[in-house]
Amino acid sequence: MIEQYRGYEIKVYWSNIDLGYVFCVFSMDGEGIMESGTYFYEENAWIGARETVDRYIEVKERGLDSWTI
Repeated sequence: MIEQYRGYEIKVYWSNIDLGYVFCVFSMDGEGIMESGTYFYEENAWIGARETVDRYIEVKERGLDSWTI
């Protein structure tokens, strides 16, 4: 599934390799920003993805070059 959130694209999908849900965050120009670890429930992956975007935006607004999740 794909969702647009605060100017970023989030994709959540089932990973047969990891046996769980994984999310990827992309900028609007398609640049990959991050990929998550495994989540047991899809809804938890969505929550984690949105929190990650929120933190990423916060760090960018502060003008920092790197960020930690």
